[in-house]
Amino acid sequence: MTTAYFDCQAGASGNMILGALLDAGLDKTRLLAELRKLDLPPWELSDEHVQRGLIQARLVDFDIEDRGHHHPYTDIDARIAAADLEPGIKKEARQIFRRLAEAEAHIHGTQVNEVEFHEVGAADSVLDVVGAALAFHLMGIDHVVVSPINTGSGWVDTAHGRLPVPAPATTRLLAGSGAVAYGSDVKFELLTPTGAAVLTHAADAYGPLPPMRVLQTGYGAGTARLAIPNVLRVTLGQAAETHQADTATVIETNIDDMNPEAYEYVSARLFAAGALDVWTAPIVMKGGRPATQLCALASGDTANTLIDLILAETTTLGVRTHQVHRTKLPRHAFSVTTPYGDVRVKASYLHGTLRDAAPEAADCRRIAAEQGVPWRDVYDAARAAGRAAAPPGPDSEN
Repeated sequence: MTTAYFDCQAGASGNMILGALLDAGLDKTRLLAELRKLDLPPWELSDEHVQRGLIQARLVDFDIEDRGHHHPYTDIDARIAAADLEPGIKKEARQIFRRLAEAEAHIHGTQVNEVEFHEVGAADSVLDVVGAALAFHLMGIDHVVVSPINTGSGWVDTAHGRLPVPAPATTRLLAGSGAVAYGSDVKFELLTPTGAAVLTHAADAYGPLPPMRVLQTGYGAGTARLAIPNVLRVTLGQAAETHQADTATVIETNIDDMNPEAYEYVSARLFAAGALDVWTAPIVMKGGRPATQLCALASGDTANTLIDLILAETTTLGVRTHQVHRTKLPRHAFSVTTPYGDVRVKASYLHGTLRDAAPEAADCRRIAAEQGVPWRDVYDAARAAGRAAAPPGPDSEN
């Protein structure tokens, strides 16, 4: 598994992300060939090595004819959708711009389809976003970790007027993502909305550099000369341990006035909306009142959706959230054939060795009812078949 770690001590922007990845070995010829598939005005890539403080970095930018024009979100989305790119790359790029549009719509009190981009809407930002999606694919990056992000401080002049740093759209993109952000005495917009959108979409975890066997590093330069080296560093490597780690958001609330019959329905809605887990626990609130604590675990940008759902579907007046770090064993899902039927199985590995092969309980229940046999017989047969058929672990010598 190839991990990319983005060190954001000077923030991040779309062109800094692309510059860092090019500096770390991204094939420029293949990148440009793919980007030419977009229906955009004529453009050229400006690419040079510059000095930022004591660090040499890659400064990239797109020189295009209509820089600065307004672009409706619907037009940007249609252009990306129509491009002759791999479906997965188009999906990632469209999701990033969708998040940008949702952030702008929220800030300005309008609908997503009515959003017109200004600073992030020029064709160069389309190229930055699609270029980042292409880069992750071309470089085989399948795990992204992002450091705490320096947003800078002060004010930035935009098409909407003067705005505080970080810009409102940027803070909206950070909200619920799990990202850790901090301000500094650098009076400059270090983290742009495009940079925030790409990193929070791609990130699987946030925090310090994870244990890895370092393969390559790259530096992407920002345009401004600042008191600190204005660079974004990316470090590429292979995981040095078999444990997988990420962060998630716990959403919880205490409820003492809701019909208990509603919890099953609410839990199902939360799972359908992307919750990693949902659970309840009996508690005692002030005055000795018995109550229920409802909790949901969210990853990525699903936290806000789950919060809205809890506020809409329960009687609570508010929720609490906090970030948690998760350590997970590598897993592999597959199906096995038993005397009773096919059952899905999930194998887990510890230090490269098979730890267990757990059958899907729902499959076992269904087959046991259909065959008129004990559930335990189906489960044991599937577990034995799963352990026999499980592939070697990620660090196995086999």
